[in-house]
Amino acid sequence: MNDMAFPQLKVNFLGVSKDPIEVLYSAFRICYSKDNAEEMWRKIRAGEIERAKMESFVAEKLSTGHTSPLRQVVFVFVVDNISRACTAQFNRHHIGVEREEMSQRYVEFNQGIKAFVTPPSIQENPQILQKWQKLQKETVQFYDECLAEGIQKEDARFALPMATLSREQFAMGFQAMQQFLDVRMCERAQWEIREMAKQIYKIMKHEFPHLAERLGIKCWENRNLYCDEDYKAYQACLWSKSRPHKQDLADLWQNEKLSHRKALKDEGAGS
Repeated sequence: MNDMAFPQLKVNFLGVSKDPIEVLYSAFRICYSKDNAEEMWRKIRAGEIERAKMESFVAEKLSTGHTSPLRQVVFVFVVDNISRACTAQFNRHHIGVEREEMSQRYVEFNQGIKAFVTPPSIQENPQILQKWQKLQKETVQFYDECLAEGIQKEDARFALPMATLSREQFAMGFQAMQQFLDVRMCERAQWEIREMAKQIYKIMKHEFPHLAERLGIKCWENRNLYCDEDYKAYQACLWSKSRPHKQDLADLWQNEKLSHRKALKDEGAGS
């Protein structure tokens, strides 16, 4: 590993719109009780409904398929030292996520190579790393030359690579967070967005451990319990030894049905 200090992706938690346990408790209670909403919130604010009771009730409902209340709680994060390549992937998660991204005009190119995200695989290859640094240096020189020649900044930025450093502030509903972590904590996810997802998960485990119990990779026991990725990729995954693939479950079910039908046929023939 090259000992140069490269920018490190870092996610920070800014807060949540309101106590998510209270909001989820209220949302589910409104669906599953005759309680007056105003009176229920008076009891919540007065502490007449114990926290443990709310957490237990929410945990019970989180295990069901009723997901609409999950969109009523929103968590806000900021992420620094992320590449434009990663934000382009993150932008695909547009349902239940609101975001603001840094303009490229504020990238500090005087930092040299530190103005770009350098993938670990490039950092670990001295020969490729040297060429990478030369390429980024030439890119910045070309960008500066464009500006010196009167090229508009908006046009000069076309030369900037997807590795250019960026940052985002984003608000994410709980259901959107579940779906994001389902796929982005997976071993198949690109390393940068996977690191981002893991840091979000770590923050949630620390800040809201009861909610984090319903977060993770989609193949975990608390999520779908099976993998639905490409079968070859599944076989190469470290989780394949302890998680079934969807196709295996389908085959098992099909074989079970055939065995059951054969047993019924044999039983009929015997009688």
